[in-house]
Amino acid sequence: MPAIPLTREAQARHRDLTVGSVRRLVLTLAIPSTLESALMSVVNLLHAYWMGRVGGLALAAVMMGNSLRMVLISPMMGLSMGGMAVVARHIGARETRQADHAVMQVALLITFFVSLSALIGLTLGGTFLRWMGAQGEVWQDALAYARIVFSGLFFMEMLPSLSGVIRGAGRPEYTLRINLVNTVTMMILEPLLVLGLGPIPALGVRGAALSSVLASAAGVAAQFYILLTGKAGVRLHARDIVPDFRMMWRILRIALPVSIQRLSPNLGNAVFLRLVSSLGDTVLAAYSIVSQFGMFLQALPMGLGGAAATMTGQNLGAHAPDRAERAAHFGTRMAALSSAVITLLIALFARPVLGLFTQDGAVIAVGILAVWCNVLALTARAWLLAMSSILAGAGDTISPMLVYVGDLWLAQLPLCWLLSSLAGLGALGIWLGIALGDLAGAAAITRIFATGRWKTRRV
Repeated sequence: MPAIPLTREAQARHRDLTVGSVRRLVLTLAIPSTLESALMSVVNLLHAYWMGRVGGLALAAVMMGNSLRMVLISPMMGLSMGGMAVVARHIGARETRQADHAVMQVALLITFFVSLSALIGLTLGGTFLRWMGAQGEVWQDALAYARIVFSGLFFMEMLPSLSGVIRGAGRPEYTLRINLVNTVTMMILEPLLVLGLGPIPALGVRGAALSSVLASAAGVAAQFYILLTGKAGVRLHARDIVPDFRMMWRILRIALPVSIQRLSPNLGNAVFLRLVSSLGDTVLAAYSIVSQFGMFLQALPMGLGGAAATMTGQNLGAHAPDRAERAAHFGTRMAALSSAVITLLIALFARPVLGLFTQDGAVIAVGILAVWCNVLALTARAWLLAMSSILAGAGDTISPMLVYVGDLWLAQLPLCWLLSSLAGLGALGIWLGIALGDLAGAAAITRIFATGRWKTRRV
């Protein structure tokens, strides 16, 4: 498809990231991106809070159901990054027509992969949950949660995937608005459906799943409105609905390594759950709560990394690699520093914070230990996440994939097993193994970035 210069309408919508202060532009993009990531993570905290009101191991059941979903949707998780990289390059090169075309091809790919994942989840979900260590009431609740989520999987996956593509166009403020719709809807629906009110019955874990699906559907409705009107710099066109296998392959070539990269931690988390559940219900409950904080705190590195990735992609498209590198360094440093400060503050007030989600003293004691270990783990993870996003934004998704897979399966999981079981450290061994694994991953990704090969990557 030949290059078509930006029209006047497109120029008005276009945000030029190839000129101006690098730091100012990274922060301008990062603020809405970080808020958007935080809003998405708030959903997990809401689950934790309301499941704490349900009692028992309800949160563990929700976490197992979500872990199963994350494993099965891993093949499509790279589509957001693949679409973002392709769209960012076309926007940077002033090729708005190709950018619009790529957005529709991403939507078609999502629809295809969602259909396969939903079918597998609905037919084999119960078996997979038993493999993860779910038993008794936890298994029953996790299966009920998973069935509802897989029935509404189209909405739950279209929302984050196409939002990533919009960020590639340099308009994260629109994805922030989309996720505000999602989060506000979730905040209204979840307490009503989980605890019940008046004629609305208390659905417990099922209510948490149903509210997630309905909130995602509201977000997707807002998303399609923005894409159909072209307000975010890219537009969906009906004429692009015919599959373009060449464009799809461009997207998949970047997406597939990211999908393998995401499959690795998602599958690893399922293994973690089996390992943690073997240490007893107290450790499982503590792990379920603290993990929600970990996902919430990833909003900072995801926002800053995503902003730097967009800057990297557009500036490489404009043949300005030095400017792309400055954005990468600034975004990564800010991600690690901000994550360290916030995690330390949570650790200092760990007892009252954990008390919001459980009144069990034994669970809180185990959770405090985990939070302190997370100061080191989440700082290293922030660096790793941000730099991985930047490399992917440059079109190099293979290097982050190799780092994630090797780090998890050769360092983190073996260390967790050795320290918790063979060394007899129990829960402390789990937390230390996670922290040491994240440090190893951060060191490896930094070494790869320093080679500079990402600057000449073709997309």
